[in-house]
Amino acid sequence: MINLNTVDLQAARALLRLREPGNEALLGLLQGLVEEAKTKLVYVDEMGLIHRLQGRAEAYEDLLKAVEEAAKVVNRA
Repeated sequence: MINLNTVDLQAARALLRLREPGNEALLGLLQGLVEEAKTKLVYVDEMGLIHRLQGRAEAYEDLLKAVEEAAKVVNRA
């Protein structure tokens, strides 16, 4: 999980800018990558690959969540 309380204001603003119009494609790409990793998890039977896919999905989800929560951090500053 990305702890937004520890990032500097510039990084929080950069995450917040990802929500601006024109960046929908990037956010859609990240969401698609999350779904792709989760779909692959259903069919994989090798434990090492399962762990990598879980980590990948979690990292993308954390990034998307950080984008959503960046407004709170910027507004507090």
